[in-house]
Amino acid sequence: MTRHNKADAHPREISIFKLFRIAFIFLLFNAMPAFVQDIRVIDKKDDKTLTTLSTLEMEGYKFVKARDLADALNIDYTQNFETKQFIFLFQQISIIVTAVNPNIIIGSHIKQMPLETLLYHSNFYIPIQYFLHCVQDFIPFQVEFDTKQNILYISRPANTIVKVGIEEKENGLLLRIIATDHFPLDDIYLSETNGWLYVDFYGGFIDTLSSLHVKGLNKKIASVIPFQLSNESARIAFKLGTKIEEKTVYSEEQSQETLVSLRTEKNISQDLLVELEKEREKWKIDLIIIDPGHGGRDPGAIGKNGTYEKKITLEIAKKLKTEIEKQLDVKVLLTRNNDVFLPLERRTKYANQKNGKLFLSIHADSNPHRGLSGHTVYFMGPAKTEEARRAAQLENSVIRFEDTRNHYEELSDASFILAANAQNSFNKESQAFASAVNDELKNETGRNGYGVRQAGFYVLYGASMPNILIETGFLSNSANELDLNNKTYQQKIARAICQGIIKMKSQFEAM
Repeated sequence: MTRHNKADAHPREISIFKLFRIAFIFLLFNAMPAFVQDIRVIDKKDDKTLTTLSTLEMEGYKFVKARDLADALNIDYTQNFETKQFIFLFQQISIIVTAVNPNIIIGSHIKQMPLETLLYHSNFYIPIQYFLHCVQDFIPFQVEFDTKQNILYISRPANTIVKVGIEEKENGLLLRIIATDHFPLDDIYLSETNGWLYVDFYGGFIDTLSSLHVKGLNKKIASVIPFQLSNESARIAFKLGTKIEEKTVYSEEQSQETLVSLRTEKNISQDLLVELEKEREKWKIDLIIIDPGHGGRDPGAIGKNGTYEKKITLEIAKKLKTEIEKQLDVKVLLTRNNDVFLPLERRTKYANQKNGKLFLSIHADSNPHRGLSGHTVYFMGPAKTEEARRAAQLENSVIRFEDTRNHYEELSDASFILAANAQNSFNKESQAFASAVNDELKNETGRNGYGVRQAGFYVLYGASMPNILIETGFLSNSANELDLNNKTYQQKIARAICQGIIKMKSQFEAM
């Protein structure tokens, strides 16, 4: 891999005169309107638009918010306004830019841009073309900025399969396939023919020039052969020495493992069948708890035209209850059926007491930046973006309406997340639930929104079941406020969430 030093040529030379002129223009920025032109961020593999970046264009040079770029590239970050530094956090390396400074610190390397990073209204702005040129060799994927079409292409590396383990069980075999990243179930395909079991991975890569590490070969599986079928698909072939009665695949996100269960024995004892049926009943989704956010003396967010969040959430919740009961044979309960105040802790406590199997809290967002619009679906976890942190802080601030706050006094940001995760064993399922609802909201409304995020919401704390919080739109955005007051649009949201529940129910009960 070629490394560049400070003397490397930049994609465009800039005279000292222009550099000072841009700096001078930025000093006058308060008095001058910025020309805003969006950059589309596209996944080059499937030509899919991921998001857009707003830009400041000065003297022909484009600047973007550092945090917007981090969100677009799905990179963690932190910012320190005392040292005036913004830090992009990768697994192996950090990339640091400093306001009014052209240098970039990349691990032990220092690169220099011909333009400085700027700090304006608590936002770091970086010259995107020169920043990407400097960091390209240090980040784990390819980026390509088309300045004429204003498109940022991202080419992420294929997920590499590195290890296969074979374990003998009482009534069959368990195959453990480990990769450098998580394969979703939709990207894994099983097939069997002529004594071979094939496990195909869309988006997978196997380095056939070096031997795949395989452990546990036995009489039931005597041979494992890897193939790279195409640029987009990898296959592992297992030579079977026994008949397979049933095969099931599982995808473990945290361990990045794909598990293939192969049952080779037909006979299962009656006692085991009874135990399996009892276990299956525990996973059956037969009661759903819907929590309409806010209520009573807590109005929630208030729109520009006076719309109360508490009113919107209750209307959507009632429509969702009707929709679920129409499409599924399950019981649905609301934490509140009218305009009453309900402390946050009592909402999940109610869900637990009723033995709910899914919990979803419905909300509408607000932001000082009135241009933000669209839905966001959250599950419990540490916030990775400023917007996620802000949304959680806004929703958590309603404890000021409660008679006592003792329940939350010991919950700092870190301890709150640790405590919540310790008592909630459904984080993985909650994330899958959030993803299913987000996909259906995009399909039903025709809008991408802000996807799935995680943050520390008090209202989800303590739920002993898969749980999510849905921000259905921004009441601070005039168009969103109009939509959220529209009965037809409310029904669209209810229908989308219901479809997400149907998808979640199907996956959850199959576990």
